[in-house]
Amino acid sequence: MSEAKKAIIWELEFDGLIHIPPMNVPHKRLKELAYSFNLEKNKLDTRHSSLKVKPKKIGVVLDLNASRDLFPENVSFKDLFKENKEILRRF
Repeated sequence: MSEAKKAIIWELEFDGLIHIPPMNVPHKRLKELAYSFNLEKNKLDTRHSSLKVKPKKIGVVLDLNASRDLFPENVSFKDLFKENKEILRRF
Protein backbone atom coordinates (compact mmCIF):
# COMPACT_ATOMS: atom_id res chain seq x y z
CA MET A 1 0.00 0.00 0.00
CA SER A 2 1.38 3.39 -0.93
CA GLU A 3 2.24 5.95 1.75
CA ALA A 4 -0.44 8.30 0.37
CA LYS A 5 -3.11 5.63 0.83
CA LYS A 6 -1.84 4.84 4.34
CA ALA A 7 -2.06 8.55 5.23
CA ILE A 8 -5.68 8.67 4.06
CA ILE A 9 -6.53 5.56 6.08
CA TRP A 10 -4.92 7.05 9.20
CA GLU A 11 -6.75 10.35 8.65
CA LEU A 12 -10.10 8.53 8.41
CA GLU A 13 -9.16 6.54 11.55
CA PHE A 14 -9.49 3.18 9.78
CA ASP A 15 -5.94 2.22 10.71
CA GLY A 16 -7.06 -1.37 11.40
CA LEU A 17 -7.19 -1.84 7.61
CA ILE A 18 -3.43 -1.39 7.38
CA HIS A 19 -2.90 -4.70 9.18
CA ILE A 20 -4.75 -6.73 6.54
CA PRO A 21 -2.09 -8.63 4.63
CA PRO A 22 -1.89 -8.22 0.85
CA MET A 23 -3.71 -10.98 -0.98
CA ASN A 24 -2.87 -12.21 -4.42
CA VAL A 25 -6.31 -13.39 -5.55
CA PRO A 26 -7.31 -13.24 -9.21
CA HIS A 27 -10.15 -10.85 -10.03
CA LYS A 28 -12.14 -13.71 -11.58
CA ARG A 29 -12.01 -15.65 -8.27
CA LEU A 30 -13.07 -12.61 -6.23
CA LYS A 31 -15.98 -12.04 -8.59
CA GLU A 32 -17.01 -15.70 -8.24
CA LEU A 33 -16.92 -15.41 -4.44
CA ALA A 34 -18.97 -12.22 -4.51
CA TYR A 35 -21.67 -13.83 -6.65
CA SER A 36 -21.72 -16.90 -4.35
CA PHE A 37 -22.39 -14.85 -1.22
CA ASN A 38 -25.97 -14.84 0.06
CA LEU A 39 -26.31 -11.45 1.78
CA GLU A 40 -29.70 -12.22 3.38
CA LYS A 41 -28.43 -15.33 5.18
CA ASN A 42 -24.75 -14.29 5.58
CA LYS A 43 -23.71 -17.51 3.85
CA LEU A 44 -21.21 -18.35 1.19
CA ASP A 45 -22.89 -20.92 -1.06
CA THR A 46 -20.41 -23.13 -2.90
CA ARG A 47 -20.90 -26.20 -5.07
CA HIS A 48 -19.99 -28.45 -2.15
CA SER A 49 -21.62 -26.76 0.85
CA SER A 50 -22.49 -23.43 2.41
CA LEU A 51 -20.47 -21.57 5.00
CA LYS A 52 -21.96 -19.23 7.61
CA VAL A 53 -19.86 -16.05 7.62
CA LYS A 54 -19.16 -14.61 11.08
CA PRO A 55 -16.73 -11.89 12.22
CA LYS A 56 -14.61 -14.49 14.04
CA LYS A 57 -14.18 -16.55 10.84
CA ILE A 58 -13.28 -13.44 8.85
CA GLY A 59 -10.70 -12.60 11.49
CA VAL A 60 -9.17 -16.08 11.29
CA VAL A 61 -8.98 -15.97 7.49
CA LEU A 62 -7.42 -12.49 7.40
CA ASP A 63 -5.30 -13.14 10.53
CA LEU A 64 -7.03 -10.30 12.41
CA ASN A 65 -8.28 -10.01 15.95
CA ALA A 66 -11.99 -9.70 15.14
CA SER A 67 -13.10 -10.14 18.74
CA ARG A 68 -11.27 -7.23 20.37
CA ASP A 69 -12.99 -4.04 21.44
CA LEU A 70 -12.60 -1.59 18.55
CA PHE A 71 -13.72 1.32 20.75
CA PRO A 72 -11.68 0.99 23.97
CA GLU A 73 -12.57 4.44 25.29
CA ASN A 74 -16.06 5.29 26.49
CA VAL A 75 -17.33 8.51 24.96
CA SER A 76 -19.84 10.77 26.64
CA PHE A 77 -22.68 11.74 24.29
CA LYS A 78 -22.80 15.21 25.87
CA ASP A 79 -19.15 15.88 24.92
CA LEU A 80 -19.64 15.16 21.19
CA PHE A 81 -19.91 17.82 18.52
CA LYS A 82 -23.34 18.36 16.96
CA GLU A 83 -22.30 16.62 13.68
CA ASN A 84 -21.01 13.57 15.56
CA LYS A 85 -24.22 13.33 17.57
CA GLU A 86 -26.18 13.16 14.32
CA ILE A 87 -23.96 10.36 13.02
CA LEU A 88 -24.36 8.44 16.29
CA ARG A 89 -28.15 8.84 16.19
CA ARG A 90 -28.23 7.31 12.69
CA PHE A 91 -26.62 4.14 14.05
